[in-house]
Amino acid sequence: MNGFKKFALALSCGTFFITGCGDDSSSANESSADLPNTPSFSVSSCEEVTDPEMSAKLEIAKSNISEIFSAFGDGNIESMQAMSASNKDVFAEVLNKYPGNCEAQLGYAVSIITDLVNNKNVKGFIDSVTNKQKFSDLDVEDFNKYLINADGTKMTDQLQKAVASAIPSIDSALIFMKNVVADENFVCHYTYEDRTFELDRGEFAPTVAALYVAKSILTMAASLNIDFSNNGSYDWLNDYYENMQYDTISSETMKFAKNILSKSSSFTTVYDDWKSAYKSIPSMLDSAISYVQIGLQYGIEESKKGSASQMNDLYVVSDDEMSDVSPSDLQKAIDSLEYYRKTLTTGVEITFPAGSKVTINLGKFFEITDGWQDFFPYHKVNDISTWLIPEEGNYFWEEGLYYISYANRYIESTIERTYKNQIEDLDYTWADIDYYFGDTLLLYVEVEPKNDDYYYDVFNIAIDNCTISFTKTESRYSYYRTSEDAPIKTLDPINLSSDFCKVENGVTLFAQAFDYPEKNVITFTDANGNKTISWQSLESGHIVDDKIEDYKIDDLKSLIIFPDITFGGILPGMTVDAFWEFLKAETRYDDETEAPYVVDSNWDDEDW
Repeated sequence: MNGFKKFALALSCGTFFITGCGDDSSSANESSADLPNTPSFSVSSCEEVTDPEMSAKLEIAKSNISEIFSAFGDGNIESMQAMSASNKDVFAEVLNKYPGNCEAQLGYAVSIITDLVNNKNVKGFIDSVTNKQKFSDLDVEDFNKYLINADGTKMTDQLQKAVASAIPSIDSALIFMKNVVADENFVCHYTYEDRTFELDRGEFAPTVAALYVAKSILTMAASLNIDFSNNGSYDWLNDYYENMQYDTISSETMKFAKNILSKSSSFTTVYDDWKSAYKSIPSMLDSAISYVQIGLQYGIEESKKGSASQMNDLYVVSDDEMSDVSPSDLQKAIDSLEYYRKTLTTGVEITFPAGSKVTINLGKFFEITDGWQDFFPYHKVNDISTWLIPEEGNYFWEEGLYYISYANRYIESTIERTYKNQIEDLDYTWADIDYYFGDTLLLYVEVEPKNDDYYYDVFNIAIDNCTISFTKTESRYSYYRTSEDAPIKTLDPINLSSDFCKVENGVTLFAQAFDYPEKNVITFTDANGNKTISWQSLESGHIVDDKIEDYKIDDLKSLIIFPDITFGGILPGMTVDAFWEFLKAETRYDDETEAPYVVDSNWDDEDW
């Protein structure tokens, strides 16, 4: 069950990154984390530390910061927790005596960030993720074990509590860092691996920008309803994962999946008490852009003093060959940031590889608070019992159970369900029908029991009108290893319905797909619910002048219909015609520029 373990671990790793900052100041209501209070306090301008003992402590604490980040990089969370707590106390002690010392303010701001690993909500989430890893190591196959904690709380709720508790720390760090940036003459020296570095406004201002970006990410993570449980249970996800292959998903699971993706679902909506904060994200990103520009401008001004004044800087700004970046490059970066700033307000015109021009206003994205489902194309999910049945117009009749035959796929699915129902502790099974050795029609069934070696069952296939029967035989391929102890010795015949098979003039014919027998999962409709095209038809193509052709993008314009082609104003001024012309131009460009497939002349069949 590696797929869902990867899902759970991806959730764990991704959410740990998101919860990079915080304080112990938040609790959650029934549906989301409480909106945290924004800290507010004044900070004095820079002053020197005159106490030698305090100055020595400050230097040690500064040097410890690199060790803390090193521990984080090594994944040594316990060491990071201990060092962060101690370091934060040192900077707090210095600030208590010298509240205007900018080095202590800078160090304390960094310590607020690194000390988040000691925040009770973040620490609790980290502990939960660690426990989930244990389930993965034990091959536990239950989403409930991964996504629900021992005390019954959902991981999504715990994540959002941790995220919300991080925001006040970001705000506190911002207050200190903005004060440091305000003093353009302040520089900080620190020694790392026998080299002394100088940090100044060129580094401090982008750090403020990074904090604003972090706050926007945390705010977004805390604001959105990401609860995809069914009344606190993930049994539906277990059912879907275990039975999707066998087309035996329960009606309850299908109903829930439809509901969570419907327009009336609260999934992906913004919690009411978080809407104001969510809508302020563009303002946060705008502030981030401003502080990056401040840092870049400082680099330009410093370059006017010559390279000698930048010997200890992280990077040198100059027109010299040995410099890291030129002043003109920084100015170009400043100007380009104005372009990106407009994406958050009025929108900007973006040119794509094929030359298409589209105006995008990202600020409008954060005005969408009632869910993203409103912008899905009109569609309906078909009943699972019809998924394998070919629709009229998507097939032709011909002899042979080829891989393009809908009957082929139906039989394979039926056999896989048989094995699933009859073999205990089955991990995986896969059935394949094909013609081997000329006209010999065989069924190969790969069987992978849990905690045991895989093997194959092989059956000869006989066709009598529309009845398919199976007789067990030996494998003719050495690498298809069989088992004498295989529990299934015989298979019941399968009687194919008229959807898949018919007999004309004594000849058995099967419904053959134009390309591949796709499952008919969804049907696209117009605004009134009238069918425009099914997914199966879209994938199968259609007959044009007695030839099978794929649907072209021009065809899709009237078949896949979006409720709002501007997607809530994200694409201002977009029209249906312009949207599909854009897709046509860009997909054609991708096709034309894609590297051709080259067959290796040295390839040997034995390489398989």
